[in-house]
Amino acid sequence: MREVAGWIFEDNLTKVVEYLAALVHYKWDDLDNDALEVGIPTTDADLPGTWFEYPIAGTPAVTLRIARNHGSGVLSTTISGDVDAVLAARLETLLDLL
Repeated sequence: MREVAGWIFEDNLTKVVEYLAALVHYKWDDLDNDALEVGIPTTDADLPGTWFEYPIAGTPAVTLRIARNHGSGVLSTTISGDVDAVLAARLETLLDLL
């Protein structure tokens, strides 16, 4: 199990999750977007029990955890799963770029 952590701008959330889904061969759709829209608003990065956790059943399966850094326009993000070093590097790059 490996975990990649970082942050993204809220405005880039859709791009990030679509790229993430493509990296793990998962077809992201409107239902996935709806789940994020419902789950993220009540989160707080400073309160671990409030983070929104979303499984992505790709190959490999990963879990996306997101929480708002209120007032900053930034979302703290972790992606965990049974990923190899190459995929971990791609995920780190994704979080660094967006």
